[in-house]
Amino acid sequence: MYRNKLILAALSSTLIFGAAAGAGHAAPGDAPRQHPGMHGPGPAAFREITYVRMLKQFDANKDGKVSKEEATAGLDKVFAAIDTNNDGSLTPGEISAYQKTQMQAMRDQRKQEASENKDTDTAAATPGNDDQGRPPRDGHGGHDGHDGHRWMRHGGNFMRASMMMHRVDTDQNGQISKQEAVAAFDKLFARMDRNKDGVISIDDMPDRPLL
Repeated sequence: MYRNKLILAALSSTLIFGAAAGAGHAAPGDAPRQHPGMHGPGPAAFREITYVRMLKQFDANKDGKVSKEEATAGLDKVFAAIDTNNDGSLTPGEISAYQKTQMQAMRDQRKQEASENKDTDTAAATPGNDDQGRPPRDGHGGHDGHDGHRWMRHGGNFMRASMMMHRVDTDQNGQISKQEAVAAFDKLFARMDRNKDGVISIDDMPDRPLL
């Protein structure tokens, strides 16, 4: 259940807000560039990340491709998950509440994984050497330090989400209607479908070296 929530959290940001980000940041040739001070993927990396997430959640028939129908169905689920009062529009309050819920789910997931890893390490540890090879837990290079970096990154994501909402909210009424979300998503799908075959697949991803 946690993993599904994490996927929905990522997709809500990517599909609803990221559509405007992709359109705004994309440049000819898909050069992996980004605006100064914006800590996030460039256009090429954006496509790769979005494709993997869409493939994981939306590829209903598991053929390695995401059709427009599959993607639209996925967007409907994301929109419905955020639109808690079912009025057909997303308010800043709903988006903020949804993001906070997903952030808590992410923290709970990390705690669960850390606990499982600790149990595994304890079972495999040699008596008297329990702490050997185990990362420090005092915030200096340990889990707390990593979490600090993650929270800084998520804070930047929230700022970008606010900027993207301004772009998606074309009538500037302070809410994102289903029509506005669909319009932004259509632009994202069209931009990602580089070979214009009606589906998003690995063939649409930029050719970049592994390292």
